[in-house]
Amino acid sequence: MAVPILQIPIQSETVHPYIKQGDTIPKISLSIPELDLSGASIKMKLYSPDGVRKVLDISNGNGITIINSTNFEIDEITAANNTLPAGQLKGDLEITLQDETKKTFCDVEYTIIKDYT
Repeated sequence: MAVPILQIPIQSETVHPYIKQGDTIPKISLSIPELDLSGASIKMKLYSPDGVRKVLDISNGNGITIINSTNFEIDEITAANNTLPAGQLKGDLEITLQDETKKTFCDVEYTIIKDYT
């Protein structure tokens, strides 16, 4: 079975958002009813479009907030802190449960559009 991919910005049939370099990236709320996030640690890393350079490294308490035992948020990235390069950034989101079990929850793809202003 393939690892699920979280594509950001999240698209729907009626809404097609985009993220330009330097834009504020709104928080993303996620729910995992099958896991108990009590005492867990969550981290996410993204790499440049060429896969060489790490461009984002966040974890709970530093860009990720665990809300309760089944919900967490990837915190808002303000315009001042959005220094992500244009292109498709790839990485993953890993959860380490209280019992030290590690699970890659999903791969992550951020698509950032070049800013010209």
